[in-house]
Amino acid sequence: MEPEKADNSLMNLPLCYERKPQFVFKCVLADNSFSPFEHLNVPSSTENCHPFRKEIGALIDNPPEHSFWTSFTKEDTSKDCMWVDSSLQLRELANKLAEQNVFAVDTEQHNLRSYLGFTALMQISTREEDYLVDTVALHDEMALLRPIFSNPRICKVFHGAQNYIIWLQRDFHIYLVNIFDTYTACLLLEKPQKSLEGLLQTICNVDTDKTLRTRDWTERPLPPTMLRYARTDTQYLLWIADVLTAELKEVKKYDESIRRSNKVCLTLYAKGQEDFKLANREQYDCRERAWKLCIWRDLMARIHDESREFVLSNEVMLKFARKVPTIYDVFKSTDDADQRRGRKIDGVSAIFLCHHDDYFNQIISDKSVALDTVFPLILQKCLGMNGTCGINLLNCSLLGNFRIIPFSPLVKKSGKQTSKVSQIPIRKPDVAVYESDGTLKFWCNHGKGQWYLKMGLAEQTQIHGEYALQLKTETLGGPEKCQKIALEAGERYKKTMSSRCEVSQSSHQKMVEAKEYVNIRRAAAALLDRPTIPESRREEYMEIVERHYGRSNLSREDLEGVRKIGLMSCKEEKNETSVEKQIIDNLLKNSGEDGVKRFCEEWKQQFVNDLHPTNLP
Repeated sequence: MEPEKADNSLMNLPLCYERKPQFVFKCVLADNSFSPFEHLNVPSSTENCHPFRKEIGALIDNPPEHSFWTSFTKEDTSKDCMWVDSSLQLRELANKLAEQNVFAVDTEQHNLRSYLGFTALMQISTREEDYLVDTVALHDEMALLRPIFSNPRICKVFHGAQNYIIWLQRDFHIYLVNIFDTYTACLLLEKPQKSLEGLLQTICNVDTDKTLRTRDWTERPLPPTMLRYARTDTQYLLWIADVLTAELKEVKKYDESIRRSNKVCLTLYAKGQEDFKLANREQYDCRERAWKLCIWRDLMARIHDESREFVLSNEVMLKFARKVPTIYDVFKSTDDADQRRGRKIDGVSAIFLCHHDDYFNQIISDKSVALDTVFPLILQKCLGMNGTCGINLLNCSLLGNFRIIPFSPLVKKSGKQTSKVSQIPIRKPDVAVYESDGTLKFWCNHGKGQWYLKMGLAEQTQIHGEYALQLKTETLGGPEKCQKIALEAGERYKKTMSSRCEVSQSSHQKMVEAKEYVNIRRAAAALLDRPTIPESRREEYMEIVERHYGRSNLSREDLEGVRKIGLMSCKEEKNETSVEKQIIDNLLKNSGEDGVKRFCEEWKQQFVNDLHPTNLP
């Protein structure tokens, strides 16, 4: 995309203004306002429902057969590659894709310098050609591909489709129908290497540079190394899909992989809300200031279309919450950021320096200030008639629908804090934890992530432009497998101790049944109330509820129906004494504290014998 010509009208804008590719978009579906995202309406869909739910449901009920590749030689993947950056080229691509039965897709995202993020590049590979679509230059034209991606006759191959589904909805109202997810296939096959990089290495003998995924994909022209990396993401994906399909059919899991892949397509994009938690040890005033800082930072990020971390890092924000900053503190934090990496994400940005005097000290130091009055004034100063900041399609709607989430810490009637963790409504998002080979392993809260860093088990990294952790240890088994082995080991040892201490197992059985009801209710609540949970968790929760009903394809009414299941049973069993407590009481009575210590050591040894860990803390 060619750079814009100089505009003298912008010369008087403050330092906080910066030209960005997204400011030239004429069609913005997800702006930075507080309004909910509006999904595409099609004649056959109903309100608050996926517009292609019927078509996706048919694929889940009757999984189709797919043939992805016809040969397994690396030379056969040496295809032509075309850069697509004009409306005519995009229309020609749409016509070619309409004739295909299957093609592979990947995207590159830009998150650091955007509030919601946007798709900066789309890679598409057919059996004959590879295409790199400039979704920055063609952002307003991408609707041409909607009929292709929603066509149930054409299979789209992804690796880790969960995020791509919501990104394409967010940016282009593109909804996926009929997909094959190679990551889902790896899960079913229990592959040790589940990342795309691992599959490229093991199946295609192709190496990739993982560090390129965090580069700025809005750069034009893209360097040759980034072009090669982007092309590789889809160039071999049909080959990989064909290999995995053969393995799935061999173990009779192909139909299940198609079902799971297409269930993910039912996910609907929703705008997220920053959620920042503080530990209970933080004082009330600190939590209140942090809440105000979060609102201020969020507003600045929305106005300037920046990520919140770019405006003001979490580390510096917490420092300012603990102590009201002086002007020296502000500039010291800026200098520290420059010295560390030269990137303002490590401290404070030019946006903060330009706007920290806009009622900032009044907001965080004056408890009597009315925030619902001050923040609209800040908005007017930035975006009003004589506003100091640039106005565009991303931020113009903020003037009409700004709102503040109230601060509501848990407080006793006497005014003292409770022992429970008080939280402000802005919490740090969960941290993605990746294996050493780049495979997404699990999500954890920020506190647990800090523990992994402190113990030297992981290191900080950035994947897809977002903060993440990468484990330093080698994973020898999936968490679900280890959990199953650990539970079985625990149950065996519990039975041994019950027999040794002459403790009845009947009350334990009742408690397990009650806990099972609790798990079913929690799973149903998560599926109903948390649309953005990771797909692996969603599948786990759905399996719990499906086991209860004894069937799949559950409706929303089915999920609502199990929300209250077992409540009476749990209440009746509330006063039961657990087997564990009876065992401990027996040990204390007969052997004292030494008996309990021996019990704990034996329990630990039971897990070691069954799990065979290579490293112990």
